[in-house]
Amino acid sequence: MLAPLAASKWLSCPRPDAFAPLRLWCFPFAGGGAAAWHPWSAKLAGAAEVVAFRLPGRESRLGEPPLRDCTQLITALADQIAPHTSEPYAFCGHSLGALLAFEVARLLRARNLPGPAGLIASGARAPDTPRREPNLHALPDDEFIAQVDRRYGGIPPAILAQREFLELFLPALRADLTVFETYNHAADTPLALPLLALGGESDPRVSRGDLLAWESHVSGPFSAEFFPGGHFFLQPEVDRVIPRVRNFLSNIRVTPTSY
Repeated sequence: MLAPLAASKWLSCPRPDAFAPLRLWCFPFAGGGAAAWHPWSAKLAGAAEVVAFRLPGRESRLGEPPLRDCTQLITALADQIAPHTSEPYAFCGHSLGALLAFEVARLLRARNLPGPAGLIASGARAPDTPRREPNLHALPDDEFIAQVDRRYGGIPPAILAQREFLELFLPALRADLTVFETYNHAADTPLALPLLALGGESDPRVSRGDLLAWESHVSGPFSAEFFPGGHFFLQPEVDRVIPRVRNFLSNIRVTPTSY
């Protein structure tokens, strides 16, 4: 049985399930919150207890300054997971979230803690794949907003239309882009776990090759699947994605010790 999670401003578990075979820790995309993963809780019922991270600067933590340093953020996330590594678990992240999940897994390994039983990397280049676009995080607000929306198309129209909402959303998005654009990959031993890579068939920022390059970062089984859509294919295609995720989770070796 999975032990109940203590209340934490970092974590959101809308559907606790002590009898789930494992816990799926979900990492947000840039500017995103825990709510983006809430639909997965019901859709993965019986396969996993979904726990989504809520980072500073958004949702119920809107009044907190967001974290802009990659190492600091990865350390904070690992600290949240560390007390629960004796129970079976897996990681899932989209875009920036996939990178965070990967680095948290490596940090937990460095601490000699039991690692995740599997990793799902969605809409993300492999960590050692160089970015081809110029940085955006230091641009003035209006140019930053325009360029982020043009490049990724991930800012909800309702937020773009309301300047006061946009100004509340902006610090977290800028902080997350800072983390993403200042990340430096350090080569290390591949993670000994299975990895499922998910991509959008028409994603202009993550090519097929970028996604398939994740294979070199694990020594366990690797698989990849592409779905209709661009960088944010995950939400509109959720009913196609979930069966693939459920199948992956049901086939990984669920033990408290990976690596």
